Parts: sequence; structure tokens; C-alpha cells
Amino acid sequence: MNKHKNAGFTLLELMMVVAIMGVLAGIAIPSYQDMLERNRLKEVVESLKSDMQYARTEAIKRSKDIIVSRTTGNAGAWCYGLSETTSSCDCKQATVATTDDCEIKSISGSAHSAVNMDSANGNSTFDFKRGTIGDNGVTFSTSQYAARVVFSGVGRVRICTPSPLPTGKTGISGYPAC
Repeated sequence: MNKHKNAGFTLLELMMVVAIMGVLAGIAIPSYQDMLERNRLKEVVESLKSDMQYARTEAIKRSKDIIVSRTTGNAGAWCYGLSETTSSCDCKQATVATTDDCEIKSISGSAHSAVNMDSANGNSTFDFKRGTIGDNGVTFSTSQYAARVVFSGVGRVRICTPSPLPTGKTGISGYPAC
């Protein structure tokens, strides 16, 4: 009686498994990169939305106007800051050394090198009496996607898809048109 033991895989079987895994990886990697890009943009717009709501709350709590200063830039060279001083703050300052620095909060885009802040530089001020702010917004984009944080005169902050969209960009699903 001759018993034949199967000791493993043949070379042909192993090559077939490697080829199938290569095809699956080739299909999955671009989709994964798109997902990462969308999530990076979502992280930035959700962060600004949260900080705008925080600025409104701080204006009411401190009984002082809170200024949100923005500096646009590409590839993470942007920033925004929150201050209670009477003028804009310089969010590019590394440390809070003078009265015109963003003493409440300063956010640098350097951690988000794939995200651009596209809308104009400027300031927006939350009024401490009612938590209101002038109508305005900030648009962020990546190589394929764009999203906008909009603040209305009554102090409401929301995220939407810019209308019209910048050339070559698409909106992120789940956010309504502006």
C-alpha cells in the first residue's frame, strides 16, 4: 500500500494565488487613495466648523468679540486663528508673543499638506451679544475634491459643496450644495 502525502502547494498554485492577489491590490489601491483624500478634506472642514462653533461660544461666554483670522495657501501653507483682540491675529506666528497673535487658538495647515484653503484671506468676527457673524465662508480643496464651510449672519455654521465647483473638482457625498 503506497500512501502519497500532500506536503504543500505546487509552484503553479502559488503563482496563481500571487497573481490573483496582485490583480485585487491593483483594483483596491486607487479606491483606497481616493478614500484617504476625501477623509483628509473632511477632517479639515469638520475641524474648522467645530472651531467656528467654539469661537461663537467663547464670544458669548467671555462677553467679547472673537475674531477668526484666515490666511489662504496651498499644500498646507494656510492657517486660521481665534483671537479676542481688536484686530486680526497672525496665525503664522509659532508662539504667542505679542497681543496680535492668536491667543485663543491657532491652527496650521502644515499637518494637512494635501489640502488647500482656496477662499480669500480675511477676518470674520463673532459678536458677543448674540453670537452673530457676517455671511462668509471658506473653501478647501484637494486634487480631486472640494468642500466649503459657510457661516451665516445668525451664527450658524455648516458644511456644503461649493456651487459652482472649482474646475476639475467634485463634491464630497453627504454634504448639500451651497
